[in-house]
Amino acid sequence: MDDAVRISAETFRSIYEIGFKTWTQLDANIEEKSMLPQPSQVTQEICHQHPVLTRHLNLKIDQMGAFATGGCIWSSHRTKCAHAMPPFRQPVRIKVAAKKPVSLSMSEPTEDRNTVFPCFIRDQDYISVLMLAWAYILSSRWTEIMPGTCSLAYTDSQAIPQQNATLSQGNKNFISVQLGHVSPEEARWWAAILAPGQGWQANLEYEQQTFLAPWSIDVQKDFEFLLLHSTDPATNRHSVATFSDAIHYLNRFCARHVVSDQSHAALAAVLLLPSMGTLNSLRLPTPSSKMGVPHSALGCVCEGLQEDWIHRSCYIDKLLTLSCNARGIRPLLLSIFYEPNIECNAVTPWLQGTLAAIKHVAGDNSYLVGRLCMERSPRVAFLWLGCIILNIQNELLREVHFGQIPIDLPSASWSGTTQSFIQQRVANPLVIDGFISRAYECRLLFLSQSERRSRLPMCQWAPFGKTPVGDADLEVPVHQQCEDHWLQYEGIEWECEDGNFGSLELQKVDSQPIPSKPHVHLPTQEFTTDISYEGLDRDREAISENATRNIFGCLRVDGYGQGEQDIWKYEWLDMSDSDDNDVDEEDTTSDASAQLSPRVESWVFDVSH
Repeated sequence: MDDAVRISAETFRSIYEIGFKTWTQLDANIEEKSMLPQPSQVTQEICHQHPVLTRHLNLKIDQMGAFATGGCIWSSHRTKCAHAMPPFRQPVRIKVAAKKPVSLSMSEPTEDRNTVFPCFIRDQDYISVLMLAWAYILSSRWTEIMPGTCSLAYTDSQAIPQQNATLSQGNKNFISVQLGHVSPEEARWWAAILAPGQGWQANLEYEQQTFLAPWSIDVQKDFEFLLLHSTDPATNRHSVATFSDAIHYLNRFCARHVVSDQSHAALAAVLLLPSMGTLNSLRLPTPSSKMGVPHSALGCVCEGLQEDWIHRSCYIDKLLTLSCNARGIRPLLLSIFYEPNIECNAVTPWLQGTLAAIKHVAGDNSYLVGRLCMERSPRVAFLWLGCIILNIQNELLREVHFGQIPIDLPSASWSGTTQSFIQQRVANPLVIDGFISRAYECRLLFLSQSERRSRLPMCQWAPFGKTPVGDADLEVPVHQQCEDHWLQYEGIEWECEDGNFGSLELQKVDSQPIPSKPHVHLPTQEFTTDISYEGLDRDREAISENATRNIFGCLRVDGYGQGEQDIWKYEWLDMSDSDDNDVDEEDTTSDASAQLSPRVESWVFDVSH
């Protein structure tokens, strides 16, 4: 090191190179694959440990919506420890109902559709149609499991039927959809699904207020769908399609057009609507103009896809929780940029090298940006596929550019991803040559729920260095003889209608997986691509500065220890000019960039202009 805190220029450059090589090598993986990976396994993995919502929930309401509340139970009790650490509870708050629908519009047509979705090379592209179907399906299941009084109904808005096809002649804003032979009930369902505006409504009446399903949509009227089918128009009113009915209709549609792979991709995008719908109107991919032509055989592109598993209510219910947990979606997506081997004072070169590699490989190709992110972590690849469809991957990269990578411990454990160093194991032996790693200190203090350290550290990057065992907090050295301490998720308890947490049995996990290891494929000697140093900037270390100040402030909340004067006198940790550090105790999602010093704020302003 040049000093007590900053890494040397040589180390800075070396870490930049590691980040660049790690991400550049992912491009080779993409080139070897002509199609997307089958989604069935990765989707089951990401939702396997997610809890399910229940009709017994006692919802909390505010002007933003309705929330399910409760607590995740954590422990380290499976270790051999003479000083038992009791389980502890961290609050959970998930928005399960919205106040307004998500606005959707259609993207502008591109000259070459395959440059946007080369993974779906075929005559017919139904992504947008399937997204609209999945929004209804998730909402219909939601009405079956929510507390209060739920309703599902069609509105008067409908897609144009085949009999009025003359209306579409010469109108480029009409999109034909071939349904084939369908029942009147099925035709009515599709008319609602593809209607302009809101063709259906899924509502919840709770405490004299009306809420909407989180996947409720309002399709902008800049285009309309034309339904092509052989069903005679019926004048009688049809009952609204149930969850099971809608799944059946979707299966028939996918079988007719051989688009099960597109259906899974559409589901990935719809799962993001509750968390990303706060952006300006989300844009659906432009449907292919050939959707109205008769279907022709498309080969075996979908061969091997498990078409039934994802439609089962037990999996759908877990996906509902994943999707409703809006504060957990960004941490899941951005966890691909976290690397446990990178310490707090080295975050800047790691992210600089990462972003430089993405720019070097993908350029302005937003699809390739998304594919790189998918390759980085197969476990969250399914959600990144949704980002590609919604074309929001570049916006997420801008957050990474500023070091804004949040943490959500529940979503990390439910999905088996690693978002923070706090999830990693404490090494055995704990003490080496009279010293304890500061990262191990942080983990043990959090596990022991030491006074003033009961909250999850806001910074996911580990503190550098080590502490003399005699200077460590008393809760740490007592575990010198312990084996294998690590943070373990035990389950969740929801607050129920009678206000008693115990009224609902604790939803325990089936098994306790170790958080996924770093998904980094460290560069090998075979790496031949020239490294671009365009993104290397030693003078812009605001992200490392903020991370270092944040994690050391958490570790040394009672003041620095002996021998750490050089660290705390360093300008990065000088807190005299920083803002108030208050954090809402209910907020279990941490963001390492939540509090910025004036120096960091100046850097952010400079970069963004």
